[in-house]
Formats: sequence, C-alpha cells, structure tokens
Amino acid sequence: MTTWTEVTAFLGSNATVFRILAILFGAAIVRLIVVMTINRVIARVVAEDVTPSPRTTAKTQNARLAGRTQTLGSVLQSFANWAVGAVALILVLGELGFEITAIVASLGILGAGIALGAQDVIRDIFNGIFMVFEDQVGVGDKVDLGDVKGVVEEVTIRITKVRDAKGVLWFVRNGQIQRVANFDHKRR
Repeated sequence: MTTWTEVTAFLGSNATVFRILAILFGAAIVRLIVVMTINRVIARVVAEDVTPSPRTTAKTQNARLAGRTQTLGSVLQSFANWAVGAVALILVLGELGFEITAIVASLGILGAGIALGAQDVIRDIFNGIFMVFEDQVGVGDKVDLGDVKGVVEEVTIRITKVRDAKGVLWFVRNGQIQRVANFDHKRR
C-alpha cells in the first residue's frame, strides 16, 4: 500500500513533468473549443437561407457565401492553432527554466525581421482576406485582373487561380492584383 508521504515525494520529484502535461492538455482543450466554435459558426452561416437579389439565384448566392465563409474559417482555424501552440510552447519553456521575458522579446524581434522580409506574402494575405470578405471575385466568375483574363477556378487567401481562354491556369498573387474587372458581378 502506498503512503501519502510516498505520493507527495513522487509528485514533488515529477512536478515539472505534471505541469508540462497539464499545459499541453489545457492547450489541446482550448484549441478544440476554439476550432469547434469556429466550425459551428461556419456551419450556421453556410446553412442560413440567403434571400437572393433580383439578379441571382439563391443557389448561386449560397455557394458564394459558403466558399467565402469556409475560406475565412480556415484562416481563423490556422491562426488559432498557431496562437495556442505559441502560448503553450512559451509556457512549457518557462516550466523548463527558460526566461520567458527573454523568449518573448526575442520572438518580437524575430517577428519584426520576418515581417520585413515577408512583406509580399503579408500583402498577398491581407489583399486576399479583403477580396474574399468583400466578395470581389468568386469561383466561376469571368474576370480581368490586368495581365490575366479568364474564369476564376479558385480563390484562396494568398492566390487566385484563373484559367484563360487558351486553357492556361494562372496563379495570381493577391498582393499583385491592382484592379479587378468582374464581368459576372452584375448578375449577383
């Protein structure tokens, strides 16, 4: 039979391991709750019955809304995964005896350096978010993006895929799109 003294001695010697396991378990629970909430909101928005405008059908409008919502939902899920993972990593490193303030300061400097080096990627992502959020283009639309004219096959946060009249698939970075002519926009 195990005595209370033996249990407290065992827990005391392995307290760091248990705290790290508790941090990882808590992070997994938080991530699960956030992802479930995002998925529930996405499902609710996609399931809503959209009243069509005089120029469009409910099916077309629902498909566009579903695509936009799922794209934004995937961005939110990715952001949540990174945020929860980063916080959990910092807390675990703190439990292992690393100086958390030094880690956070170093990460801030590293993040600024990466942001300066990745300005084009950040511009692509922000432009993509606004393009999706503002519903500038959608899958199946005939568009003129300046150098590329054709039918949109896919819109993501970073790139827009357009197939031209010759059958060539163009990958246009959203940060490079200065103007959008959407020939199907009047039908929405």
